[in-house]
Amino acid sequence: MPFPNKGENHASGIKNEVDTVNYLNINPDNNITKHLSEYYSSNITSFKHEGGTQQKRDASYMLEDGTTKGISIKNHKTGTFDWTNTTKGVPEDLKSIITDFKNKNCDKPIPKKGGVRDELANILSNYLDKLTSNDISELLSKITKTEENTDTIIINDVKKKEFILIHESNLEPYINTSHTFILKSGQRARQSRQIWIKSSDGSEINTNLRIRLVLNNGITALLGNSEKNKVSVPCLKIQQDKVDTFISNCVGKVIVKY
Repeated sequence: MPFPNKGENHASGIKNEVDTVNYLNINPDNNITKHLSEYYSSNITSFKHEGGTQQKRDASYMLEDGTTKGISIKNHKTGTFDWTNTTKGVPEDLKSIITDFKNKNCDKPIPKKGGVRDELANILSNYLDKLTSNDISELLSKITKTEENTDTIIINDVKKKEFILIHESNLEPYINTSHTFILKSGQRARQSRQIWIKSSDGSEINTNLRIRLVLNNGITALLGNSEKNKVSVPCLKIQQDKVDTFISNCVGKVIVKY
């Protein structure tokens, strides 16, 4: 069956969710379905695509005992994927700064590089530098337990042609609220930082999670130059870097080849 070639955009992400659900329904004897049925001591009657922009209930499945459980579905071909992408929790002072920027530059020409683009990037970059360990911890807490009865994740590894089911508990070592978190800049966009854990002995551990602060519809929509979108607001993303490394470190994986 066909699978999307790119997971970066919303449309291909939705297609991946639909294709994954279809596969599970058409192939009821697969190991993922067997595992979940054994895990909850109840057979699965069907899987359903939920859709939308929420990250934690991309799909659901019904058990014979009447319980409905949710699944988060991720598409991995190359590169990264987002764990959360939210406008919630963006501080009001940042919203105010973005509004001032919009009012000052509305309807101005937008160059491909530099100019107002750099000005906006600097605003977002400077705000990331102000985030405290508590701020980071609060944002990381949005990764798990955000949707009722949803604690499993299926990753479609397109390159290996396999579905990988993991339990949400595999994320807990990276988001423990007792950690001291720090951010580090890399060679990527200024609106992006790597999330590290600083241990009590001074050693530092790379979580391979990244925080990004961007506009959900870009600068053209913000400044009134987009026919498609009329609104653009700041959003915070937590992104998984080094996906293959993350998967290899997960315990309790269930893998289905397709």
